[in-house]
Amino acid sequence: MRHSLTLLVCLLTLAPLMSAQSLVDRGKNAERQGLYDLAEKYYRQSVDSSHEARVLLGILLERKEHFSEASHWLASGDSGALALTHLAICQAELYRWAEARHTAQCAIEATDTGAHTLRADAMATLALTYCHDENYTNALLWAHRALNENPHSARAHNVVGIIEFRKGNENEAIRSFKEALKVDSRNIDAHFNLGAVYCYRNRYELAISTLKSGLKVERNSVKLIYCLGWAYLLKGENEHAVECLESVVRYDSNYVDAYNRLGDIRYEQGDFNQAIAHYRKATQVAPYHSEGYRLLGRAYLAKGQTNKALRNYQKAIEINNKDSEAYYQLALLYSQQKQSKKELANYKRAAKLGHREAQKWCVKKGVEY
Repeated sequence: MRHSLTLLVCLLTLAPLMSAQSLVDRGKNAERQGLYDLAEKYYRQSVDSSHEARVLLGILLERKEHFSEASHWLASGDSGALALTHLAICQAELYRWAEARHTAQCAIEATDTGAHTLRADAMATLALTYCHDENYTNALLWAHRALNENPHSARAHNVVGIIEFRKGNENEAIRSFKEALKVDSRNIDAHFNLGAVYCYRNRYELAISTLKSGLKVERNSVKLIYCLGWAYLLKGENEHAVECLESVVRYDSNYVDAYNRLGDIRYEQGDFNQAIAHYRKATQVAPYHSEGYRLLGRAYLAKGQTNKALRNYQKAIEINNKDSEAYYQLALLYSQQKQSKKELANYKRAAKLGHREAQKWCVKKGVEY
């Protein structure tokens, strides 16, 4: 009788674990068939009992561009190379650069030498963190290490493109993004980055067609819908831009760039109160991102509220001391206040960081920077 009770207790203890594994297997099968919502349902039902379910749920949510929640589940799963690699990607998407660098380094150390795809993705993410710091030497070093690890890594080709674009080599960037699409025609980042470069080149029709092509692959990609809205905004089609951007924040209430672009539209329309509301929202969802504070400063300056403008510019620089536009805007503010020494210092700082208008001002005034 005692043995029977022991066996019954063991079976009862194992039942939830067996059930969780069964749900995980069903989730994997659903994901293989492209039934992502069903896969998510199965993974969510098993996360309390399965580390594997947490990691798989995190990777699935990353695919759906829910990076904040994806980070939560990936961090709460095991600390293996798979979880760490995808956690680093999510942290980079959320502009949490220091965390992304640390996690990517841990992922590289944890990855077996034969796992070329994972190692390449982790190396590419590490490269991206150096690119953010404008350390292009280390950025390219790690990006090319990623390509040596796996020449067919679309992520590595994408990161090379981002680095080249940041260095001002737009043609090289376009080649890298196209190479990423050649490797993986379904790669959302490559569609997004290529569309963004075309926007910077004022080739808005080509940008729109590129982004719409990506949306045929992943029609709910908020990243692509956002960039499409930005392209419409630059093209002057504000109604289409607002439609895209508002759909982005309905789908992802933490999409900081969409709030900033909505704020830009209202700013250009002279509706500074609405612009401020959007920029404030951007700083709330991404307090570690300097752009929202800088744009908030600009809107307050337009309203004549110089003290609030000053505080927000200073906050932007506190977060990112290489934000040339923030220094330039500060120079404009000090110019209005007739504080010539501070005006000069900020013009020189902005010019040294590459701000073209600040450089023109310095040349006109005969100021070395």
